[in-house]
Amino acid sequence: MASIKDIADRAGISTTTVSHVLNKSRYVHPDTVARVMKAVEELHYQPNMLARGLRSRSTKTIGLLVSDVENPFFSEMARAVEATAYQRGYNMIFCNTDENLEKEILYIDVLFAKQVDGLILSPVAGDHSFLNRYLEKNARVVFVNRTIEQIACPSVVCDDEVAMYQLVCQLLASGHRRLGAIIGMEKVTTTTSRLEGLRRAVATVGLTLADVQLFYGESRRDGGYQAARTVIEMETPPTAVISFNSVMLDGFLLGLLDLAPNLISNIEVTGFGYSLVARACQPSKRYIRQPSYQVGASATNLLLDILENKRDWSMKQEVVANEIVVRGAASSVPSPELRAGD
Repeated sequence: MASIKDIADRAGISTTTVSHVLNKSRYVHPDTVARVMKAVEELHYQPNMLARGLRSRSTKTIGLLVSDVENPFFSEMARAVEATAYQRGYNMIFCNTDENLEKEILYIDVLFAKQVDGLILSPVAGDHSFLNRYLEKNARVVFVNRTIEQIACPSVVCDDEVAMYQLVCQLLASGHRRLGAIIGMEKVTTTTSRLEGLRRAVATVGLTLADVQLFYGESRRDGGYQAARTVIEMETPPTAVISFNSVMLDGFLLGLLDLAPNLISNIEVTGFGYSLVARACQPSKRYIRQPSYQVGASATNLLLDILENKRDWSMKQEVVANEIVVRGAASSVPSPELRAGD
């Protein structure tokens, strides 16, 4: 690999002059600049970005950590982060923590060791006090989709509680009273906010969460499949099932297709996200469309604006509206007014 010394030797000048040309740190005569750039091209020189980052305190690189790349929400969000970062002159390093706190800690340590400028993090469940040692050194972290109440970082989230409330109210208005819900990872903020929306909705008709059949799907396809097994064995199954993500929704529908396809026409299956499996089965007239691309782009712009001193570091939370789609017609769900710390 060519070095600055190799370029200097080829161009017949000092390494200091080469450095000034490459870093644009001092005026250099245009003829000399031309000789340097010709040598760079001939030697296929690639700058050492880590060394440059140590000098400039910026590597123009950010890290993105998602909790489950299998979830289409996160894959689409990652696409938005990469595209937005690229447009603004940054690179992205992508990590999938697979809902595993140990992997998350490892990847965060590795990313900061590689001098990334900041992180966009969808945190897994668990103790995140380890982040404080980085935040105390002015590390920049933006939470996305999920938050950690004990850690003071800005965030970009969806209005999941309101969307769930609106969806369940529509199901209740259609006459459903026997409801089931396939919930995701416990003790993460998306699950708790969606459960709260469900609780508020059923309370409008005098029901409580105890009246809802809860299936613990752990945000996995297998969890949705096991929920289908349980429903099939029930003497009086729910007439509507709400999945907390599209991965579990897929698993539930595949379970019905494999084990009791007749139930697909008897149970309205809906929730957050709508996959190809759901499109094929058409188990509901309505579902929640999540703005995954907008969330990723907003989180990236927020982080980069902070890094470039265009926005102050604060604990502000940006809330992006979900949409309830009914028969292909999208209607925005109003965002809730969240208090600081919610």
